[in-house]
Amino acid sequence: MIPEREIKEQAREFGVPTSTIERDYVQNWFLSTLRPINMAFKGGTGIRKVYIENYRFSDDLDFTLLEPVDADTLRTAVIDAMVRVRDESGIQFEDEIGFRQTRNGFKATTRFRILHRGQTSPIKIDLDLTNSDSEQILLPVSDRPVFHHFSDGLETSVASYALEEIMAEKIRSIFQRTRSRDLYDIGQLAGRVDRDIVRSIVHRKCEYKGVTVDPALLREKRDQFAALWQVSLGHQIHDIPDFDTAFENVMGEIEGYSG
Repeated sequence: MIPEREIKEQAREFGVPTSTIERDYVQNWFLSTLRPINMAFKGGTGIRKVYIENYRFSDDLDFTLLEPVDADTLRTAVIDAMVRVRDESGIQFEDEIGFRQTRNGFKATTRFRILHRGQTSPIKIDLDLTNSDSEQILLPVSDRPVFHHFSDGLETSVASYALEEIMAEKIRSIFQRTRSRDLYDIGQLAGRVDRDIVRSIVHRKCEYKGVTVDPALLREKRDQFAALWQVSLGHQIHDIPDFDTAFENVMGEIEGYSG
């Protein structure tokens, strides 16, 4: 396990809480031990871990299962992954893993400690696992190396969504929920993805979930996104962009995909 001073130094360097760095470190170890489960990595954490170095930090690990898996088998696999992380890294976890079925799959919750904080609560990481029949993956999944900027030299890779598929799901998400980090991600990915590829799949992704890409609906949610902008991103990135500029840029992107 890396020394505590390394976590504190990175927290100062990136201007985020030490808990954010601890979570970032443990996420990488989980990515290395979850590989036996046949699933594809996605979401904002996927952007940070395998596509854009030093992207915003993220809280959870999101995957889509690539084949049907029953709850007991999946729970056992997650427990085995946690035990391997503990044994290979020295990270201390709480003994119990929370595991429950959700509307679209499963959620596993692990809690751990690295820094000694007295009586404060342990840090949480959720693993969100979408059932194979609850999502369409329309672009090829590829194995990508995980960025790991810590001194223990962990090397691993993970089966991952294409960046354009992550973008398409982010576009869909801003019409399904109000999470400012989705808005942030769309703005950041706008110049990095192949728009033609995104356009070729985004409406199919949305139709699968009964979602319509309608800029007017997004405009109606502007104040809700604004209220959550600082709260949602404050522990994940030091230099938070101006909301008004970010929102208008994303509106332009959405208009380009709405036709």
